[in-house]
Amino acid sequence: MPDKIDKKSVAKSDRRIDGMVERLQLPESMRPSTIDMATRSVEVVGATETPALVYDPERYEVVNEVILMSGCEIPADGSIPLTIQHENSASAVIGSYRDMKIEGDELVGRVYFSEASDAEPYWIKVKEKHLKRFSIVYSAVDRESVYIAENQTATVNGKTYTGPLLVTKKWKPKALGLVIFGADERAQARGEFQDNHKEEITMDPKIRKFLERNGLPVTATEEEAQAFLERAEPPKPAVPAVPAAATASPDLDKIRAEATGKERERIREIDALLTRYECQDLARDLIVGKDDKVPTLADAQRAVLDKLQAKAKETTPAFSGIRMGADEKEKFRAAANDALILRAGMEVKTPAPGAQDLRGYTLVEMARECLRIAGITHHGQTKEMVGRALTSSDFPYILANLATKSMQLAWDAVSETWQTWCGVGSVSDFKTYYDNALSEHDDLEEVPNSGEIKIGSFTEKIPETYHAVTYAKKFAITRVMIINDDLGALTAMPAKRAEAAGRKIADVAYAVIIANGNMGDGHPIFSGTYHENDAVSGFMAAPGITNLAEGIRAMGVQKDIKGLRRLNISPVFFLAPKALQGVAEVFFKSDKFADYAATVAIDAISTTRANPYSGTYFTRVYEPRLDDDDAAAWYLMGPKGRTVKVVFLNGIQAPLMEMRQPGFTIEGMEYVVSIDAGAYATDYRAMYRNEGD
Repeated sequence: MPDKIDKKSVAKSDRRIDGMVERLQLPESMRPSTIDMATRSVEVVGATETPALVYDPERYEVVNEVILMSGCEIPADGSIPLTIQHENSASAVIGSYRDMKIEGDELVGRVYFSEASDAEPYWIKVKEKHLKRFSIVYSAVDRESVYIAENQTATVNGKTYTGPLLVTKKWKPKALGLVIFGADERAQARGEFQDNHKEEITMDPKIRKFLERNGLPVTATEEEAQAFLERAEPPKPAVPAVPAAATASPDLDKIRAEATGKERERIREIDALLTRYECQDLARDLIVGKDDKVPTLADAQRAVLDKLQAKAKETTPAFSGIRMGADEKEKFRAAANDALILRAGMEVKTPAPGAQDLRGYTLVEMARECLRIAGITHHGQTKEMVGRALTSSDFPYILANLATKSMQLAWDAVSETWQTWCGVGSVSDFKTYYDNALSEHDDLEEVPNSGEIKIGSFTEKIPETYHAVTYAKKFAITRVMIINDDLGALTAMPAKRAEAAGRKIADVAYAVIIANGNMGDGHPIFSGTYHENDAVSGFMAAPGITNLAEGIRAMGVQKDIKGLRRLNISPVFFLAPKALQGVAEVFFKSDKFADYAATVAIDAISTTRANPYSGTYFTRVYEPRLDDDDAAAWYLMGPKGRTVKVVFLNGIQAPLMEMRQPGFTIEGMEYVVSIDAGAYATDYRAMYRNEGD
């Protein structure tokens, strides 16, 4: 076929049935010479790469489609049923289409007719060339299709196409139908007359003008023009003074054949279209026309499509937005997902079409509808039916979507204090990682005249190690919950798991400072002896001017890795247990306050003493996990990223949900909620502890 699609060669009709496409063919052969009387067979071109018009449920419109022969997946046994007019029943099978193979851009095989009595009339009519057209039914494989928009071009499998066009790259033949009308003139029973088909020429405006010059009224309808053409006689030769070439009489026999043949073809194709889609009530308007306008085949196709869409809305109002051919399952799943979320009282900004109609369904009714959509038996006792839905339909995925939505909302509502002061990182796997850091460069030295400039050096500190681990729990959605329509349990359980995941991350973060484990240098994070970041005796008390000043001093005088300079780190966060919140807040909210160690003798001057740490000097965090360790200890922390860092696998800071098929111990589905994370101390220099009283 040519690289660019000629719209004049586009096949005339097509439809989709339950995810499969019925592609009509139009062979114009005489009695095929490939017929074999002994085997009751004939060689047939079942499909070609000729474009055909199909209804595309993705775009809600009729588009041209090309099915690529390179992507044809012929059944292993090389055989598909031969049916009457694509009827979907065993009684309609009259033979089979076998020995299929690809020849260039054609699917070729042999049609074998059954010896059963009900197949005999069709065999005879094919032999006598009364029936000559065949139609392929196929299904797309793995959604291997490319849509090319109007006026756009694209190269698919080495060929360039111009849109609007749908190119199906992979497809599988399902059946071949013996039909009356079709559209692809290349697909036919093969025979000696196959290449003798003459392409008919459209009657153009010049013919009409010629007829008008010879007496046809300009107001004549198309039918009247056709009748006038058939009655017309060739005009007599013109006066010799006029050049013969200018007055040569047209070949009226040829013109008549062209015009009447094209009109008959138009009527035949529209009639076939109306018959196939049971829209015969449109015949008068689409064949005869009205208001002096003769409808084209494209006009008829648009009218039939509008009729079918209107009929669908009338017959299935509850699912008018989701029952659309091959995408019925996807559309139903989207509607069912949103319906359950709405029913559970959660917000959906733009519900999928059909969601409001499914909103009133119980879980049992939803399970039954999932089976029906999947084409699986949905009758029988409720318990048995629900079990089938949980193992052989989209039902468990719809429930999982509801659970995931509940979990996400609960996770977003989780409020933990570690996020205020901890840094966040990412790891790509569960291996051990190393947090390395280089020291500052050596101090610059004076260079004497003609002296040598020395090479400076860095020192690498002993790295901190960290890794992520998995924290997980599972829960079950049982048949009992579904039969009881326990929607609350379906939303509460994943929400509780999300809250548990939030608690676990906070536990991991605070465990770093509570456990006071060893750093890479082998010493505890908080150590007065080795790290000089733990308050010594005489300063251990509730926060006050003196001991806060000591903590600020201790952090500010910390040295770099090589001990060359003071880092002057300033604390940003004040961490304390809930037990200290009252006392601490009185202090921080007082503009003037005596020191914690003030005596009665100097208490009189407290009203003139300023509190330098009042107001927003620190971002204050009060965490109940610190009460479980030491209800008196409090901490000063430097900027985020220099204290404790929480790392997540692939940076995913939320729990994940997986669905699993349980064993025989659970009548339902299992859902696993997990989160992958870890935490470690990055630099003791930016952390300070005061163990209080």
